[in-house]
Amino acid sequence: MLFPEKMLYVRVKIPKDKVDEEIQNIGKASVLHIDQRKGKRVYLEEEKRVSYLYNLSEKCIDILRLKKEEKVIVSRPLSLEDIERELMVISSEIDTISNLDKEVGREIQILEKVRMVERSLSDTLNLIKLAQELKIIKISAGIIPVENLEPAVLSVKEYGGFAVSKVVSEGSCVIVILYTEDIKDHIDRILDKNRVEVLPVEYFSKKKEDEISGKLKKLEEKRRVISQKYGRDILVINAVLKSLEKIYRVKESLDLENEYFILYGWIPYRKRDLFLRAVRYSKVDLFPAGEDAPVLLRTPKIFKPFERLIENFSYPKYGEINPTIPFGVTFLLLFGIMFGDVGHGFTLSAVGYFLRKRYKDAGEIFILTGFSSAFFGFLYGSFFGFHGVIPSILFPPIENIERILTLSIAVGIMVITAGFILNMISLVKRKKFIALITGEGGLLWFLIYWYLIGIFVKGLVFNTDIKYDLVALGFLLFISFIIILYRTKTVTGSIIDTLRELLEYFTNTISFIRLGAFALAHSALFLAVFTVAKLIETERGGGFLYWLVIVGGNIFIIVLEGIIVAIQTLRLEYYEFFKRFYVGGGIPYRPFSLP
Repeated sequence: MLFPEKMLYVRVKIPKDKVDEEIQNIGKASVLHIDQRKGKRVYLEEEKRVSYLYNLSEKCIDILRLKKEEKVIVSRPLSLEDIERELMVISSEIDTISNLDKEVGREIQILEKVRMVERSLSDTLNLIKLAQELKIIKISAGIIPVENLEPAVLSVKEYGGFAVSKVVSEGSCVIVILYTEDIKDHIDRILDKNRVEVLPVEYFSKKKEDEISGKLKKLEEKRRVISQKYGRDILVINAVLKSLEKIYRVKESLDLENEYFILYGWIPYRKRDLFLRAVRYSKVDLFPAGEDAPVLLRTPKIFKPFERLIENFSYPKYGEINPTIPFGVTFLLLFGIMFGDVGHGFTLSAVGYFLRKRYKDAGEIFILTGFSSAFFGFLYGSFFGFHGVIPSILFPPIENIERILTLSIAVGIMVITAGFILNMISLVKRKKFIALITGEGGLLWFLIYWYLIGIFVKGLVFNTDIKYDLVALGFLLFISFIIILYRTKTVTGSIIDTLRELLEYFTNTISFIRLGAFALAHSALFLAVFTVAKLIETERGGGFLYWLVIVGGNIFIIVLEGIIVAIQTLRLEYYEFFKRFYVGGGIPYRPFSLP
């Protein structure tokens, strides 16, 4: 739970004549994460062939608008040759639908543009119909870029034509030009020069619209007939090709050794027996996994949604502590301190309840942060900003500024200390004993940090003598300086690094004062809302307006400050907490799986 699941590195030696069957056995076991760094791509041509056929089956499904099913029953064995032969026959018939679909699609696009012209220049339509009836008047209609409109209209007038136009969007206009046969060549050149998208005149007639409608009906009928004839076969072929594509992706990672293929990967230690039972024809060698192994987190269900926030930062490396639980606990603690209000907390939880039906992880995080806010709301005695409705267990922040800021620093010290402890546990687990003693998050700097806290408390709080403590602190810093000097070989750089590290611990701790600052801001916003509400009630004499301001103000605080507090919480987690113990840069465990 505190560490990712233990993994084993696996070497599978597969006989060449059993490679397909064995890969299927491995896929059905769904436990092997393939090491894709290996492999000589022995089956490159077959990979390309399967990929081509799979894309072709996807195209057929799209054209016929078939709905994929979660499970497809394959009632007979299908070789790649069978699939290719059947798919070529099916696709040749489907191509007729595809061609008709493209043709109708182009005509519908033109028709839509014609309708836009009709809507924009409704008065001009009478001229169009008149020109069609008179036969001696030619007509061109189209869409022209705005910057070319004026030159085009002037050129048309110069040759004796007549143009009507209207802007239809920020960058384009519709234009209709009436002219006689003798200037047709000039008009064509004007249209071409000014980049006019000419719309065929026949599309302005009802006859053309009926023709397109007839083609659409013909297309849908053809689609229905071919779907009935081949729909089931295409879905089966697509499902088989999808599995084959997965298999050939595994084959990319096969290494070659005499008459055997070698496949490398990782399996969870607790599933080694399952894997060994699944492999029927191969020799399997198991080795301890290194730090490059994929990571399978064992996170309790309640903290599982926080894994998404961990992934946004970086996935943990193998052997490193699973940060999800400490992240989840501290996230809820920090958020609740800054956003403590019973009413707001229950509101967040209610929003999360409805969100999780569609966005499961986000919804559950909302629910948990809502409970945290409500808990601290009981401590502060705040219910939608009202104090006195429920008794405060601790104290209202706005009435105890010094105490809430002191609490913030104390929480910061606790969180940073937790980071130290987690780092030291991780280093012990990974057997990095030198880093445990001398590393940045190791025992030496842990002692320096707590000496600093002790000196601060003794000197400023209890006003006692600290000269011996300063000597001890100086000795620890000197040891740290010697260690850094041994690594860097430069005196100046070692001094700077030692002071930088010391300053970082101080500033990281002070950074947690924002907990109290935002708790106070939360209360101050309530105070502003109640002041405005009281003012409106006094001047306008309306109780309804008073409650309207209270409700609106609470909604504003929940949305605005909720977002700000969430961002500040993530900042404290990622930059003040994680830097003590978390490296990241790992890859999640994704086993190869076949249906």
